[in-house]
Amino acid sequence: YAETLTGFKWIMHRSAEAAAETGARFVFGYEEALGYCAGTLVRDKDGISAAYLLAELAATLKARGETLAGRLDAIARAHGLYLSGQHTETLPGADGAAAIAARMAHLRGLSVNQLDGRRVVGRADYARGTVVREGVESTTGLPPSDVLRFDLDDGARVMVRPSGTEPKIKYYFDQRGEAAEGETLDAARDRTAARLRGLMAAFLAL
Repeated sequence: YAETLTGFKWIMHRSAEAAAETGARFVFGYEEALGYCAGTLVRDKDGISAAYLLAELAATLKARGETLAGRLDAIARAHGLYLSGQHTETLPGADGAAAIAARMAHLRGLSVNQLDGRRVVGRADYARGTVVREGVESTTGLPPSDVLRFDLDDGARVMVRPSGTEPKIKYYFDQRGEAAEGETLDAARDRTAARLRGLMAAFLAL
C-alpha cells in the first residue's frame, strides 16, 4: 500500500517507482473522487475496467450464493465499517481566495488536542511535508501540497484543502466504526453516522 497526492498521475508515478524499486506489481489504485484503476492495461482512471471487474465479482459471488451487498457487510464485520462526509465552502473572487488562504493559515496555527471528545493523535501538513503522531515527527515523503490532515484516536480522520480548480475549500471526514457482538450492521452504521456528524460539527466550529 502506498499513499499519494490526489490524482492518477501521482498514483501511476508511485506504481512505476515501486515496480522499479522492489518489482512490486500494481493491482489497484483509487482516489476519493471515485476514480479507479485496476491492473496495468490502462494506467489511468478507467470506469470501463472497473465496471468489468465489478460485474465479474458479482458473477463469482452469485455462483457462491452471495451478493455484493453481503460481501460488503462481511468486510465491515471483519475490518470495521467506514462512513465519509464532506463539507464545501464556495468563496469566489479575490476576496474568496484570501478567505480560503486565511482559513488554511488559521487551521495550521491551531493546537487541536481533541475533537468531539476524542483525542487528536496525529497531524500532517502536506505543504510543509511534516507529520506529527503521538509527539513523534516524521515526513510525508510526498511533494508539497496545500493539505492538512488530523487523525483521531478512534480511527477517524479529517482532511482540508483548497480546490485546485474551483474557488472552494473542501473538508473531508472519515469515521470508523465497529459492530458490537450481536449488533446489526444497520445499528452500527447509525451509531457511526452520529459520531461522524459530531466530528464534522466540532471541526467546522474551529
